[in-house]
Amino acid sequence: MKRIVRSLFIVGFALSAVGLLRIGYFEAKAELAQHLMQNAWEENKQLMNQLDGKIKTNPAKIKPWPWADTWPVFKLIIPRIASNSLVLKDASGESLAFGPGLLTTSIYPGERGNSFIAAHRDTHFVHLAEIKNGDAIFIENITEQQLHFKVDLIKIVDSRTHQPLTDTPDTRITLVTCYPFDATESNTPYRYLVSGRLVVDSSSDTKNPQLAEIRLANLH
Repeated sequence: MKRIVRSLFIVGFALSAVGLLRIGYFEAKAELAQHLMQNAWEENKQLMNQLDGKIKTNPAKIKPWPWADTWPVFKLIIPRIASNSLVLKDASGESLAFGPGLLTTSIYPGERGNSFIAAHRDTHFVHLAEIKNGDAIFIENITEQQLHFKVDLIKIVDSRTHQPLTDTPDTRITLVTCYPFDATESNTPYRYLVSGRLVVDSSSDTKNPQLAEIRLANLH
């Protein structure tokens, strides 16, 4: 009996170690990706400085690593959780493996409508639940102009029945990740949303996006 208990303990310890190594791997991968993305972002800034006064707010397609099919498009800054991350151009599975991604590629932050940014709950949005109503969220573009959003809505939705529209009368961003944060399964249908309205606009460029909806169920 003692041998069985001991064997079970060893197996349990080994599985726990594998789980911790797996978590550590994904955290290290996300951290390294942000470092490479920062290098690409800085290279982009240098390119902007070489435009001889020509205004350009959209970053060039400078890839963070040679085989990447994505690139950083703006910074997401959340003071409450001490988060400063570069956001990739889309929210594909590959992009989200390395950092937050823009889910609504036709609506950028600062344009009228609801711009969605997604990230995994165990890496870049691991502390999303700590954000409170009234907190500030900043979006910074390649020319270091900042947009200030104030959180006014936090809720949990079921992606099987809730598909939020992006066409809103105001200008806002919504951060989305899977829920619950401590779930062991990867295909939970629930999503945690943190939404904020624009309160300071450093850019005069806005547009009217077409009516659209996003598929929250595609996030894992």
